[in-house]
Amino acid sequence: MSTARKLSAAEKIGFGMGDAACGIVYSSVTMFLTYFYTDIYGLSAAAVGIMFLVTRVLDAITDPLTGLVADRVHTRWGHFRPWLIWFAIPYAVLAVLTFSTPDFGESGKLLYAYITYTLLMLCYTFINIPYCALGGVITTDEKDRLSAQSYRFTISSLAGLVVSVATLFLVDWLGKENKQFGFQATMAIMGTLAVIMLFFCFFSTSERVRPKVETNSSMMDDLRILLANDQWRIVAVITFFSSMAGVMRSAATLYYATYLMLGGIESAAGTAMKSAFVSTSVVGTIIGSIAAGYLAQRYRAVSLFKNINLLLVVIGVVMFFVPPTWLAVVFPLYFLVGFFHQMYQPFKWNMMANAADYGEWKFGRRITGLSFSGNLFALKMGMAVAGAFVGFSLGWFGYQAGNPTQTTLATNGIIGLLTIGPSISYLVLYWLSRFYILDDKMMNQIQRDLAHREQVEEINTPAVTPALISTGANNHG
Repeated sequence: MSTARKLSAAEKIGFGMGDAACGIVYSSVTMFLTYFYTDIYGLSAAAVGIMFLVTRVLDAITDPLTGLVADRVHTRWGHFRPWLIWFAIPYAVLAVLTFSTPDFGESGKLLYAYITYTLLMLCYTFINIPYCALGGVITTDEKDRLSAQSYRFTISSLAGLVVSVATLFLVDWLGKENKQFGFQATMAIMGTLAVIMLFFCFFSTSERVRPKVETNSSMMDDLRILLANDQWRIVAVITFFSSMAGVMRSAATLYYATYLMLGGIESAAGTAMKSAFVSTSVVGTIIGSIAAGYLAQRYRAVSLFKNINLLLVVIGVVMFFVPPTWLAVVFPLYFLVGFFHQMYQPFKWNMMANAADYGEWKFGRRITGLSFSGNLFALKMGMAVAGAFVGFSLGWFGYQAGNPTQTTLATNGIIGLLTIGPSISYLVLYWLSRFYILDDKMMNQIQRDLAHREQVEEINTPAVTPALISTGANNHG
């Protein structure tokens, strides 16, 4: 049985804290890990590219498995919330280990990076997939669900702002001349904050949409239903290219700021400028998340999604031709990139929830965990391809870590990774959105039909069945 009771602001904030906890480590990885591996840890760009491809593909494969298991977990707190506290502390510990630099020799260092990064991403999977599925079961109200997603990305963007503003300063302050220790200590702080926020999310949210307990459904049946869902397939491909755009730009940002805007010169003023540049985009994401909630109440979500991606294409192309030293132009353009990229994120994640509802409406079975984990699989594959592409490209362009003077090819390559690469992904997203049919009118019809089915099933269900189903219900107990 489900309810469409309106979510309180407190629960929306609590829900957003879960993504902030995931993001405070994930943002550190996307913003700084490539640079950390090449310029601090001493791995080659090509080796980093291969490692990202291998580890992220392996991690992506575990996503559907996690979703399948999460759908079948029955606890007094629900299907998805318990995962947040089961893996909170391991997540924080692995964040510190990933940004550690033991002196194991060249091969040993690479093996250590493979192991720690793989385990960190697996732990991220075990938290993030149930968390994302939670967004599909906190309410059946489509507008309220979109509002919760807007809260989520606003709070997550604030966490990203903390990472972008504080990380480089903390590294310098805590590590002094030892940047290796500086990164390690900084991640200890970020991991501790993540643990606190995950516990807050667990205790402040509730699972209200309770899928029927299926006793004769196999995992293969669930997979077949998922792959037959045409709207889920479209959203999955959208997720892949959205991830490609975000990760490619994030991975290239620090190289762009360090070698093109500053000429590779390290100084206190340079650290401040790099932090300011990274933070400019993050501030844009915060305002974009807030704007998404406002615009969603007044305009059609699908049209907004299409137009935003078209604007991002234009901004990326313009930024490619602007010299990196034109700070008065580069900073506002990078703000707009963050603003529009984050503005469409609540729409994209609400598309995932809509696709899960559509699947239940069309096939008569709700597989929320698998649906979201399948999309997270697409997201991780986008991360894998983008991360590997950046690493391979830097090697092919002739990038030399720590060299203040980069070649013309390396300079243009870094600019392209920051601008043209993401713009190509945004252009694909604009085209894909033509095939997404779950607009407001259709979702209203789907919700009415599902509510009617539920009423009919309650009438025809023996009185003993609800007692059996209630073992998987959620409460704050």
